[in-house]
Amino acid sequence: MVAKRNVLKSQLPLIIVAATAVLLAIIYFFHPRSKCESIFEQTADRLGGNLEFINIKGGLVLGREKVQELTEGSQKVALHLKTCCIAQQAGSINADQFQFCISGAKDYETKIIQVATNIKEAKAAEEQQKPDLARQKTEQARAAANEAINTEKTLAKTTESLAATATPKSTLQQPSTAMSAVEFEKSSMPAIVVEKFDGPPDALDEFHVVKAGTNLRGMYQVKYQPKPGSTVVVEPGTYDVVARTKGGGTYLLAGNVEVKDGTMARINPNTILGSIIVDPLTRKEFPEIKEVVVFDAGTTGRAHVAGTPRLIRQRTDKPAAMLPIPAGTYDVECKTADGTEFTLVKNVSVKARESKRITTDNEIAGFVVNDPKVSGLEMEAIYALRAGTNEIAAQGKRFGDPILVYAGEAYDIALKQSGGVARIKNNVTPKRGALTEVP
Repeated sequence: MVAKRNVLKSQLPLIIVAATAVLLAIIYFFHPRSKCESIFEQTADRLGGNLEFINIKGGLVLGREKVQELTEGSQKVALHLKTCCIAQQAGSINADQFQFCISGAKDYETKIIQVATNIKEAKAAEEQQKPDLARQKTEQARAAANEAINTEKTLAKTTESLAATATPKSTLQQPSTAMSAVEFEKSSMPAIVVEKFDGPPDALDEFHVVKAGTNLRGMYQVKYQPKPGSTVVVEPGTYDVVARTKGGGTYLLAGNVEVKDGTMARINPNTILGSIIVDPLTRKEFPEIKEVVVFDAGTTGRAHVAGTPRLIRQRTDKPAAMLPIPAGTYDVECKTADGTEFTLVKNVSVKARESKRITTDNEIAGFVVNDPKVSGLEMEAIYALRAGTNEIAAQGKRFGDPILVYAGEAYDIALKQSGGVARIKNNVTPKRGALTEVP
C-alpha cells in the first residue's frame, strides 16, 4: 500500500497536467465563443475552399494580382461582417442595417463560387480541346472576379456609412445630442412631456412615442401621441420619441428614454433642432420648383443602397419655409412642376440651433441640348448619363428644355433614338447656377 501511494504521489504532477489539458480542451471546444467571432470564422471558412482552388488553379486564368486581390477581399468581407455584428450587438445599428451587411457578404460569396466554377469549366474545356468554350469560361471567370472585387468595395462603403450614422437601438438615434433634449423630474405617475417648438407652429405636425428600437421606415405602431406642452401618462418602459413634420418627414427627437415609476421625462426639441431653408428659385430660364425633400446624406442617387427605402427627414411644397431638423448632414432634392427630380445640394451640415440657408439660384445647374438639325432624326429622349457609365442621372424629352442635374459631377449627353443611344458630348461638368448649352 505504501509503495502504491508513493507511485501515485510521484505521478501526481503528470496527472494534474493531463487533467488541466483536458479541462482546457473542454473549455475551448464547448465554451460559447462570441457570436461575432463565430460569424467571422464561418464566413472565412465558407470562402476558404473556393479561394484555395482559385489560388492553385486560377493564376493563369485571372493573373496573380487578381487572385491576390480576391484573397485579400475575402478577408475584408469577413471583417466587414464582424464589424456590423459588433455594431448591432452594441445597439449602434438595427436588424435591417445588419441585413444589408449579410446580403453584401452573401453576394460576394456567390461571386467567388462563380469564379471557381468558371475556372473549373475553362480547364475542363481545354482538356476536351474546346478552345471557344474555354475562352468563354475564362472571360466569365474574369468578369465574376471583377464583380466580386466591386462587391467587397461596396460592402466596405456600406459598413463605413453605417458606422458614420450608427445610432444606439434605433434607426434614427442621433448620438449624444438626442439625449441632451431629455430631463427627468419626479412625478406621482410615469409620464412624458414634449415641449412646444419655438419655430413656426405648423413646422412639426405630430409627436409619436413608440417602443424603443422601432423601425420607422414605413408603418409603425404608435404607443402614445402627446400634444406639444401637454403631459401624457405612460406605462413604465423605454421609448423613442419621434417627430413627424407637416410634409411627411420623420426623425428622432430622443431615443431610449427610460421612464420609471415616479418619474416624468421632459423632451425639449429646441435644444437639438437646427433648420434648413431652401430659397425660392428666381432664375427665369429654369423651371419652377414645386417640392423640396431632405434626406440623410448619401442616401440619394448612386450612393443609395439598392432596395433600401429612403427615409424622408423633411418635405415641403413651400420654398423658403423653415424646415426644423436634427443636427446632421443632409442631401436636398427638388421636384419641378413637370415632375422632374434632381439633387440640388449634397452634404449640407446642420448644427443644433443653427439655421442653414441654401441659395437655390447659386446651386442649381443643368443642360440645354440644342436641336442638331439632323434631317430625319427621330429622337425619343435626351439623357444626362453619369460620365463613363450608362446610368441615367436626368433626362428630357425635347430639345431646348432644361435638364436639371447636380452641379458637382460630370456627365455624358446622349440621344435615345429608335435605333439606339448615341453620346453627343462626353465628360461635361455643368456650371453651378447656370444652364450649360450642348453642343
